[in-house]
Amino acid sequence: MNILYLNNEMTIGGVAKCILILAKELSSENKIFIASKEKGALLDEFKKIGINNISLYDVENKSPFNMVKNVIKIVKIVKENNIDIIHSHHRMTTLLAKIASKFVKVKVIHTQHLCIEDKFKLTNLALKNIRIITVSESAKRILVEKSNLNGKKITTIYNTIETSCKNKEVDTRLIELKNKGYFIVAQVSRIIDYKGVYDFIEVAKKTGLKCKNIKFFLIGDGPELDNVKKTIIEQNLEETIYILGAKNNVIEHLKYIDILLLCSYIEGLPLAPLEAFSQGVPVIATNIDGTNEEIIDGENGYLVNVKDTEGFKNRILYLYNNKEKFIYMKEKSKEIFYERFNHDKYIQQHRQIYKKLKNK
Repeated sequence: MNILYLNNEMTIGGVAKCILILAKELSSENKIFIASKEKGALLDEFKKIGINNISLYDVENKSPFNMVKNVIKIVKIVKENNIDIIHSHHRMTTLLAKIASKFVKVKVIHTQHLCIEDKFKLTNLALKNIRIITVSESAKRILVEKSNLNGKKITTIYNTIETSCKNKEVDTRLIELKNKGYFIVAQVSRIIDYKGVYDFIEVAKKTGLKCKNIKFFLIGDGPELDNVKKTIIEQNLEETIYILGAKNNVIEHLKYIDILLLCSYIEGLPLAPLEAFSQGVPVIATNIDGTNEEIIDGENGYLVNVKDTEGFKNRILYLYNNKEKFIYMKEKSKEIFYERFNHDKYIQQHRQIYKKLKNK
């Protein structure tokens, strides 16, 4: 079948990574197309497997004129490429695809990646009467309870990740500090407020005052990057916190990391913990919807309250000082990853949904 994946943009983030995994695995038996903004850090990865991006107008622009242009564009893509299924990964691209489906024969499916906190009516408008995949049971519950969507049309499929990477280059600062015997704690996320990046700085500051042998790394990029750099300098934390920027080979960097933090306020089912678990790295994260379906407290990591920087600090120091527990968690991280977030299961579940949708 011919499948069109829609998203706002193909950045180095969880959503685009999931689309890339599906495209790689399903391209041998299907014709795959993608459409998003003209620019995106992961577009080159799609090109490597022979998939070029078809440019959409900015879907965040909700003016009627812009929406009409995008609907016309999607209809054209469907007609020219005989698309059977549109799989959209963004609320607005799903709404546009649903409107387009009124003018051309195509099935639409949506993946909900976030546990939404607002815009429940818009979500209902965009997703009503179509097949939905959620990346966590929490995301499904919110769609049913808050957006009044039919739970029978919603299937939860836990995310997966690629456990290998051709790019083996790792930032030399990370390697040097690890080789000197420092204990490495990192957060991998967009540098944006709702990822708790300023809490991460506070955790690093508090922990550094208790133990000089622990160093912190922030891996990612985003709109708060300049402010975060400024905050680190203002608080004289340049020798405690290192910013590495966005990396397309996080897996390779995780091989040098002891603990992963995730200080987020909202998620769906974040990929960074899964990447960490696959490399035997325990995760300390906020106890929020989605994330708390990945972490079994005390087994593959710890859950702490949102903004509880003292709790993060205490958990880091506990694992640093208790090697036996730390080693146990490293082993459990890998074990739980392969039990619950299996790559083959992820692909097979999507195959089944596509087949049912096409034959309906």
